[in-house]
Amino acid sequence: MEWRGGMVPHIGLKESNPKQLQASIPNPQKWRAGNFEWPQFRGPDRDGHAPDQGAKFKWKDAPSVVWEDACGVSHSSIITSGSLLYTLEQIGDEETLTARNIENGKISWKYSEKTRWDDMMSGPGPRSTPTLHGDQLIILFSNGTLANLDHKTGEKRWKVSTLPDDHHFPEWGISCSPLVWNDQIIVSLGGDTGAAQAYDIKTGKLLWRGEPSERGTYLSPAILPLLGEKHLIVAVEGSILGLDPMNGKTKWKHPWKIFLNNAQIAQPLTLADDTFLLSAGYGKGAECLQIRKDGTGYNLSTIWKSKHLKTKFSNAILHDGSIYGYSENLLVCLDANSGDLNWRGKKYGYGRILLAEDKLVLLGNTGELTVVEAKPDSFEEIYSGKLLSNVRCWNGPALVNGYLFARNGEQIACFDWAK
Repeated sequence: MEWRGGMVPHIGLKESNPKQLQASIPNPQKWRAGNFEWPQFRGPDRDGHAPDQGAKFKWKDAPSVVWEDACGVSHSSIITSGSLLYTLEQIGDEETLTARNIENGKISWKYSEKTRWDDMMSGPGPRSTPTLHGDQLIILFSNGTLANLDHKTGEKRWKVSTLPDDHHFPEWGISCSPLVWNDQIIVSLGGDTGAAQAYDIKTGKLLWRGEPSERGTYLSPAILPLLGEKHLIVAVEGSILGLDPMNGKTKWKHPWKIFLNNAQIAQPLTLADDTFLLSAGYGKGAECLQIRKDGTGYNLSTIWKSKHLKTKFSNAILHDGSIYGYSENLLVCLDANSGDLNWRGKKYGYGRILLAEDKLVLLGNTGELTVVEAKPDSFEEIYSGKLLSNVRCWNGPALVNGYLFARNGEQIACFDWAK
């Protein structure tokens, strides 16, 4: 039995002796050279938009398996760079960063931290996604340990503990993925000693602690360009905040209360130079906020609200003036200017969304892969089929050079989707 996002648990049977997946080696002559940079949570710009692929897709057909292998349980997403892909896995009582060869899935090296998070609703394993910055691989483990590794060898450059011994952990564990900006590593962990913190990427030295000191949520730090300035967006229970990313000082604070758990999960979304979107499940919905300068401070006001978009823990996508996202487990499209509902699609489970070309690529929580046209006038599904095994899948995939890298709690695989 496991929870997949809704209030009713999924119940299934497990084999007593499950088949062990073995990595299969593709024909090296068929492996395409190209750009394999998917360096952080939700892609190159942290917004779910896939880069130009250098390959044409066969969107209406199932992608072909290049290789597959077993992996440890985790909700960590996949990142890639050069010839390697990275993800966090729970292996026994250790959270392990695995670096695999993108061509065959074989593990090149590992780095482990002895820690384990487990809770009834979301299960065991790490939640954070690593971040690549040049040759530096940044990892946040579920006990608050922050590490910097050489991305090719796994050699440790430094490791620091970011949390006090009496830290009040969120109910479902630390889920934020590190943000690298201006040679700072920024994490938002909540707590009595600063809800956001920044560390020097070269040394691991603490640079600043943010002013808010309240219980943390599950939001990953994000920098939004608003009013021609950089606003570091973080959340604590009951509030969303904009900080100065240079020093962590609070620019503004806005109440944002969510029914039941009061914890922000979905990422904020920039809609224009002076507007951004917040959204949440648990009956909350979406709210478009406008920010203006008010004397020496800032003033936030609501432009529109909608109950048609309730992103529980998936993240919405902005494309050509339209917002695409899950309302609980139902795919919807809203007008970004008015919040009006353009269309309702189908229920795809509590999964992940990427935008590639003019297509929405959906990976549902049961391992189902779906492609939907990203157009505001009508809902049009052009492909849907099983991609991964039926184990819970809350992991974000990577889409680079026509290859789709995906995983769940037991399986990791590479698929070729090019014509």
